[in-house]
Amino acid sequence: MNIAKSPQKNAFDVRALAQYGLFAAIILLLGLTPIGYITLPIASITTVHIPVIIGGQHFGPKGGILLGFFFGLTSLIRMFITPTAVGAVVLGTATGFGLLNVALIILVTFLPRVLTGLFAALSFKLIARRDKSRVAAYGISAFIGSMTNTVFFLGGLYVLAFEQTAQAFGVAGEGLMAAILGIVSLNGILEAAAAVVICIAVGKAMDAVARRNQNTNT
Repeated sequence: MNIAKSPQKNAFDVRALAQYGLFAAIILLLGLTPIGYITLPIASITTVHIPVIIGGQHFGPKGGILLGFFFGLTSLIRMFITPTAVGAVVLGTATGFGLLNVALIILVTFLPRVLTGLFAALSFKLIARRDKSRVAAYGISAFIGSMTNTVFFLGGLYVLAFEQTAQAFGVAGEGLMAAILGIVSLNGILEAAAAVVICIAVGKAMDAVARRNQNTNT
């Protein structure tokens, strides 16, 4: 026996699908164009993770994971169309593609991005229970999501491809940790700060729109 879905259920599904599509499109736009990579005099800041974090905050863990996957996909595509030293390590450009590179694609290119959305969603959900304004929830979860991407990405390279990464960074083996810590303390903190500011602003704006729509429908 077939049970027809209610008009409200269908409307919700369509709206949710449209929202996911919008966020995925933004991630693709940022990830595959220079818009997602801001170059400053002292550092280079990635902003592609920000819609992943916002999506995790508003769609929950499943949404964060899905959008994180799109983030990882754009990162992989970008390695082919815009070669970098790190991309060469992941793809084995100089050494040849092998099982290590498969592991790097999964554990370095995709996993940190997926965890970015997941951890942002979980931390937001936990903090929002006691934060009625949700400002702290947006800010703290944005910081956690951003640092998750940075730490797991660089940490994965350090653990899985130490020698190749040290060579790509142009440092001696023992200097790789210092180079990574330098990137985390500069680029990572700047990216996290940008994510906090933007996620709070966008999150509060989306809350206001949601309240207005709710008042209109009641």
